[in-house]
Amino acid sequence: MPQPAQQPNILFVFSDQQRASAMGCYYGDEDLETPHFDAFARQGMKLESAVSTTPLCCPYRAILMTGLHGHRMGITTNGYHPDLSEYAHIGKAFKNAGYRCGYIGKWHLGDVQLDSGHPMRLGFDDEWFVPLVSSHASPNRNYAVNSTETVVGEGFDKPQIEANRAIEFIRGQDGGTPWCLFLSWYPPHPPLVSPEVYLEKYRGRDLKFHPNVKTVDAEALNRFQDHYAHYYGLVTGLDTEWERLMQALEDSGQAENTIVMYTSDHGEMLNSQGWRGKRWPHRESTQVPFLIRWPGEIEANATLDMPFGTPDIFPTLCGLAGINVPSGLDGADLSGVILGSDSNGHQQEYAYMEMHHSFIPWPGWRGIRTAKYNYARMEEGPWVCFDLENDPYEQNNLVEENGAVVSELDGLLVDAMKKAGDSWRDVGREVGDWQEWHGNKQIGQLGLDAEYPGSEAIRIWAERNNLV
Repeated sequence: MPQPAQQPNILFVFSDQQRASAMGCYYGDEDLETPHFDAFARQGMKLESAVSTTPLCCPYRAILMTGLHGHRMGITTNGYHPDLSEYAHIGKAFKNAGYRCGYIGKWHLGDVQLDSGHPMRLGFDDEWFVPLVSSHASPNRNYAVNSTETVVGEGFDKPQIEANRAIEFIRGQDGGTPWCLFLSWYPPHPPLVSPEVYLEKYRGRDLKFHPNVKTVDAEALNRFQDHYAHYYGLVTGLDTEWERLMQALEDSGQAENTIVMYTSDHGEMLNSQGWRGKRWPHRESTQVPFLIRWPGEIEANATLDMPFGTPDIFPTLCGLAGINVPSGLDGADLSGVILGSDSNGHQQEYAYMEMHHSFIPWPGWRGIRTAKYNYARMEEGPWVCFDLENDPYEQNNLVEENGAVVSELDGLLVDAMKKAGDSWRDVGREVGDWQEWHGNKQIGQLGLDAEYPGSEAIRIWAERNNLV
C-alpha cells in the first residue's frame, strides 16, 4: 500500500451542466437520489454560493485552468481556442511543484491529440485520456493518449470509462510523489438521454418541478417530465461512478492525504423561467455544486456561505497544497477560509459573473452573487435581482420593487467590473460560435414565442430569413 506523500494529492472532478440543486444535499430537485454525493458532502465542506463565473463549457474550462476571467484571454463563448500556455496555468503550477499531473475526460480547449510536454496540454503530462470526439451524443469511445495513439475506452458509458481510467491512475501511484488528477465528466449535458438502468427509477413518476417552471399544456407537461427523468438519470449515473471512485481512493490508502473536490462547469435551466440551457444569470444556470474533502484538515459536515467563483479554484488549490500562487490571477486564494484558519480576513463579499455571448443582445449581461442576492444587469440597466433567502426559486424580481437594494448591488457590480477590467466591449464580438447567436440558437432552444430582452428583434430576424 502506498505511503502518504508529504504534500496532499489533488483529485478534482467536475461534471457538465449539473446545477447545484441536482444533488440531494442541496436545495431543489426533491425527487433526485444522490446518496453517494450526499454522503461525501457530510465528510467535508459544502459551498452554498459557488457559481460558474461564465456559465458555458469553453469559458469555464479556460477560467478554471488560468484563474483569469474569460475576457482577459478572449474566451467568452464556445468554439474559440487560443493558446492558453502563455498564461499561468494550473497543470504547470502543480507540475513545477513536483506533482504528477493528469487529465481525463472532456477537454474542450482545442486539439486533444497532443504529446506529453506539448504546451497546449497545460502541464498535464503524466496522464492524458481525452475523447477524440467531443460531441455529447457521439457513441465514439476512442480516447487520445498522445499525438498518434488512441485507446478504445472500456466501460458501460463514458462516465464509467473515465472513472475506470482514473481508478487505474490512482492505483498506479506509489506514494512517493504527489499527484494532481482532473476528471471531467460529460453528463448531464444534453442530449438528455439517460441509460435505461438509471432512468427506470424516474420514468413514469410525477416528478416535482422547480416552482418557477412554466408549463402551458399537457403536451409540455409530459415533455418536461421526460426532461427531468433523463436529467436525473444522468446524474444518478455520475453518483454511481462517484461511489466507485471514492472506494478506489480509500482502498489505495491515499484518501487521508488527498484533497478531493467535486463541482460542475455550469448549471441547466431545465425549463425554469420558461428557458433551457445555460448562459442565463438565473440560479439554475450559474450556481453549481461544490464539495471539498480533506480528512483531518477540513471540518466534516461543514458549510460555507461565502461566494466562490471559477477563478478562485486555481489559487485556492495552490493555497491548500502549500504551493506558490502565481501572480496576476483574477481569483483569490480562499484556502484559509476553507481550512478555518482565516475565517474573517479574506471573506469575499461577492462572486463576479460575466456572459458576453448570450440569448440576450450583445454584449450580454454581467452579475454578482452574494450569499443573499443574485443580481444581473445589461449594459443599459438592471435586469434581475433576487433575494435568495426568501425567494430561492427567483420568482420575485426586485428590480422594480426595491431600489435601495438594486442600487447597492449595482454599485458592487460596477466596482467588480472595474476590478476585473471589464468595460462591456473590451473583447471582440466575432469569435467562436458568435454567428449562431444572431437568432439560430435562441429559436432552436427557446422557440419563437419566448419573451426575454431582445426576443422581439429575434422574431423580426426570423421573419426576414423566412424561418417563421
